[in-house]
Amino acid sequence: LIARISAARPKIADYPFTTLVPNLGMVRTEEHSFVVADVPGLIEGAAEGKGLGHQFLRHIERTALLLHVVDASGGWEGRDPVDDYIKINLELERYGQELKSRPQIVVINKVDSPGCEDNIQRLRQYLEQQALAAVGGNEFAEDFKAPELFCVSALTGKNLDALVAATAQKVYELRTAAANAQAEQLQYDQVWEHRRQKRDRHFEVRNLGGHVFMVEGKAVERMVIQTEWDNEEAIAYLQRRLELMGVEKALVAAGAQDGDEIRILGRAFAFESAITRGDEAAGQGQAASAHDAACDSQATSAREAASDGQGVSAHEDAAASEGQGVSVHDAASDSDSDGDSMNDGDRGEDDGSI
Repeated sequence: LIARISAARPKIADYPFTTLVPNLGMVRTEEHSFVVADVPGLIEGAAEGKGLGHQFLRHIERTALLLHVVDASGGWEGRDPVDDYIKINLELERYGQELKSRPQIVVINKVDSPGCEDNIQRLRQYLEQQALAAVGGNEFAEDFKAPELFCVSALTGKNLDALVAATAQKVYELRTAAANAQAEQLQYDQVWEHRRQKRDRHFEVRNLGGHVFMVEGKAVERMVIQTEWDNEEAIAYLQRRLELMGVEKALVAAGAQDGDEIRILGRAFAFESAITRGDEAAGQGQAASAHDAACDSQATSAREAASDGQGVSAHEDAAASEGQGVSVHDAASDSDSDGDSMNDGDRGEDDGSI
């Protein structure tokens, strides 16, 4: 059958159980496509491991739809198709209840064989009885669905197009429903995860009296456990996380003031509000600004002192120049004095001559 509806080429012979391993084939229609697996025939006791039982049944677990194929001719053994159908379903049920409820399309093959009409009719009647029994014998019940039996011939190709079309449509519907259910489950899981996180983030603040407050909550307690208490940065990080969670606001709303004792999971803290921390930070900022201003003032004074030093040097240079002028003047005066002396000498000599 798989060789007729797909490109798969399994071993085919005129005796039963010629297929020893599952064969896969791709089947395409105008609208849909699906993969069909030819699973080797099951025998009675397959659920207990007889034959290749469990190996084949594991392959069946992966399928969305079962094509339950029975032999209309009964084979050379003269088997009863109805009995075969009942035994295989019993093995599916024994292996797992989920397999029993897996959607099925019943296919009776080899309808081209002579003398198979009686087997086809008996199988159809049995399926109708099963369908009626499922709804309590009320054929007018809303959930009653008349069974559909595909009578095909893999040899001649009879009714194979109808079987492939029905199978493709059913597989598409099942896969679509499964995808939608998975999406809904994923969305449902996300809702539950959001609720779980919300529960974890929930905390309560209790006023124990005497300026002592207790904070309780899974997330808050987990943060305290994970904090490295010998590390100041880790403690500061914890403080920021608690502030972001709203713990500080809740403490203030409960009446906590700076210096009050806050207890979380055996740890005690001195409460310090964000306002206080902000004032301290502002004070530190002002001190830093004053320090910067002082540094600037010192730098300015140094620059002015340097300029004054340069002025003194220039003044001293000018004074030196004036001094040089004075020295020259004095030298000139000395020269004049010498001149006077010389004149006097000359006059003396002249006087002596006289």
